[in-house]
Amino acid sequence: MKPTLRCASGQVMATNADDVLWLRTKHRVVGSLEGSHPANPLQNNYFGLPLFLLPEEAALLVERDVICIEGDKFAWPQSERDHLRFKLFKDLHGRGFFVTQGIKFGGDYLLYPGDPLRYHSSHIVSLVDHGQTVAARELITLGRVCTAVNKIRLLSSWNPHTDHITHITLNWSGF
Repeated sequence: MKPTLRCASGQVMATNADDVLWLRTKHRVVGSLEGSHPANPLQNNYFGLPLFLLPEEAALLVERDVICIEGDKFAWPQSERDHLRFKLFKDLHGRGFFVTQGIKFGGDYLLYPGDPLRYHSSHIVSLVDHGQTVAARELITLGRVCTAVNKIRLLSSWNPHTDHITHITLNWSGF
């Protein structure tokens, strides 16, 4: 039986701990725990249920027909950028990575080689428009950020002519 997740204000959430475990272990969906712990509601180091899914995660699960969503209508992707992000997310997820939000490191996604509870992220992924020129100063900045946090920058672009995602890795190497 497919788990039923709830959609409110466009955000899909899981409120059942068994569903959260199933999503994580069977589908590599990490989401973000946002609830407080009943025993200690004023602390902000550890969060509990509900688990909010990235729109990309929810859309992937809907596309694979492994969840039901009740409540508000879940309609994502909406914009062209959303469509590109979804293509990139599916590509990375399909390669076996755990994929989370990458905003804290200035990227679109973070890639983990295994469960983020056991592994550190290895890559910061940035979605670049196809054919976009990236200035040398920006490349240096991206490389330095990754070096500072011990990660590899992955510049990814969807080619509309071939319908494929192209990835370029960027490592900063001081001479």
